[in-house]
Amino acid sequence: MNWLQSVLYGFLSGAADILPVSSRAHGILLLKIFGTTVDGNFMLLFLHTAVTLALYFSCRTQLIRIRRALALARVPKKKRRRPLDTKSLMDFRLLRTTAIPIILAYVFYDKVFFLGGSLLAVAGFLFLNGLILYIPQFLPTGNKDARSMSRVDGLLIGLGGALSVFPGISAIGAMVSVSSVLGVDQEYGTNNALITGILISACISINDLVRMIGAGLSGVTFGIVLVCLATGLAAFVGTFLGIRLLRAARKSIGFSIFAFYCWGLALFLFLLNLIA
Repeated sequence: MNWLQSVLYGFLSGAADILPVSSRAHGILLLKIFGTTVDGNFMLLFLHTAVTLALYFSCRTQLIRIRRALALARVPKKKRRRPLDTKSLMDFRLLRTTAIPIILAYVFYDKVFFLGGSLLAVAGFLFLNGLILYIPQFLPTGNKDARSMSRVDGLLIGLGGALSVFPGISAIGAMVSVSSVLGVDQEYGTNNALITGILISACISINDLVRMIGAGLSGVTFGIVLVCLATGLAAFVGTFLGIRLLRAARKSIGFSIFAFYCWGLALFLFLLNLIA
């Protein structure tokens, strides 16, 4: 890809990684439109690392609160100068449970990575992603948070995030939808999905790194490094924009509108597959 294509690829991938429309599906479509391929695992590593960092900086307030609560919990009760932040401790317990199926799924990420080469498969998963986003609107809303959620709830949300190993399934969208079905407060479910997104992006980055080491760095030049840095910066900006749009959509139009977008994109990819 040239500079403009790389920056556009990074920006849209970062934004689509947060919005419930599947970053990987959009990346595959962009490459088809550009008539090119991504410049190796080195670029993907920069892109996904940038997404991870953007998510971390966006969620750092809550992460710091959890870290402080864990540190205080290790202090003997008689020596504590302030009460325990039990809610943050429960948040951590829920996030830890949610992480289990996600980590297990991404251990086998490379086993299903080849599915991204089939436009028909991507279209099918995009259609499924639309269904996942659309179903919660028919169910009553709830106000549960970590204080009233069980470990089973955490595992189910994690299973939603684990589906993102398939190209076309949005991790954030699936986790928010599962949370809504379980009666979780939508704002709380969205915030937890964004935090869990850090883990998912980190898992993808690790897979990129492993593939990059396996392929070697013989073809990497200074020019490629500069392009990768520009792509990563664009992904960082796109991720922040995606987070703002996601939170704005939650307050105004909801997430079901993205279902129609996913179905439209699935139809487009299906037709593109027929033409190709």
